Amino acid sequence: MRILLVIDGMHPRDGGPPAVVAGSAIALKTGGLDVTVLTTLIPGDEADVERTWAPMIETGVKLQYCMPVGLKHLVGLQAVDRTMADAIEAADVVHIHGFWTPALINAAKIARQTGTPYFISTHGLLDRRAMTSSKAKWVKKQLALAIFGFRPVFRDASGIIFGSETEDKESWDPVRGMRKLYIPNGVKASVGQTPASPASRERLSVIAPQFDGWHRSLLFYSRIHPEKGLDMLVKAFNAVVPDFPDVGLLIAGIMKDEHYGAMVARLVEECPMPDQIVMTTSLTGPESHFVYSLCDIFVLPSHAEGFSVALTEALAHGKPSLITRYCHLPLVESEGAGFVVDPDPASIETGLRKLLSRTDDELSAMGENARSLFERRFTWDRVAEQLAEAYASGIRNRDGETHGRR
Repeated sequence: MRILLVIDGMHPRDGGPPAVVAGSAIALKTGGLDVTVLTTLIPGDEADVERTWAPMIETGVKLQYCMPVGLKHLVGLQAVDRTMADAIEAADVVHIHGFWTPALINAAKIARQTGTPYFISTHGLLDRRAMTSSKAKWVKKQLALAIFGFRPVFRDASGIIFGSETEDKESWDPVRGMRKLYIPNGVKASVGQTPASPASRERLSVIAPQFDGWHRSLLFYSRIHPEKGLDMLVKAFNAVVPDFPDVGLLIAGIMKDEHYGAMVARLVEECPMPDQIVMTTSLTGPESHFVYSLCDIFVLPSHAEGFSVALTEALAHGKPSLITRYCHLPLVESEGAGFVVDPDPASIETGLRKLLSRTDDELSAMGENARSLFERRFTWDRVAEQLAEAYASGIRNRDGETHGRR
């Protein structure tokens, strides 16, 4: 089976989806399948991409680049690079990660036109609250569906993949009758089993010298963007820290919104105990994952998520977590691995107080529950089995439909 995974950018700055693509590609290839990753490439990014995902390339996954696609390509004013079309035509099945960008719209339309079975991972992009957060955003999405003829693409996909049923319930259906599948993201089973090296500890000490003085540490490790709710977390932490003066908050984020980042930075400066909070953009990418093992509690106060890679990594590291219900993983609370709260400062503050009031033994037990949940549900080996079966089913259905037409 020749599998083509398509994504609009594999640079670390693109956040979680590249890690999902790389992780699934490695697991599928290890399972004996022929896997190619096709990504658009901004000139100058090739070295960073290949260095970041070297383990994927070393596994034997083929990494192929195509030129960026713009609106002019979609409306026929500029010729599209043939690389994408050729790769799709050569594949048995195509898995597209995302869909709102011109490159991914183009990929989905090519797959549909060529009769190649294709799947689309939503990555939270259909979240109803996020899409309707502003009238302009909602109108823009509706226009995109109409102008680019994208509704048939959703309708005819072999599967629209959500991370969970909970995510699906919070999402908008562009068309009726979509074939929905629920397949989570994963993380390598070995993640979280190796302690941080002395060099990693030294690196953190240089970036955040206050860290060594914290008795307990909270970690936010995600994009600095309004959807992630970081401002609510800082407000809640500022309210809590006078009662827990030995607790610190490490914010390690990829800057995706400079205006929002500046606003959060001002909130950080307002902390009544400034030595207990650090915000940095210098700890990003796979080489910085050691921060999970050095911190005690993971916090993700999102307004909207698909299936969070960062949260899955925290579970793998056996960390108790505080998340909002829009992270779409109620198992965190039901399995005793943390707490799920509403996305507002007061609820987050309550959650922080509940976690920080736990004894070390209680937090350790929650961490063990987190690791157990991860091992049972979210290793890449388990996820790859679900993906491979979905792909095979897509091919069987395509062949059955072709035979029926004959």
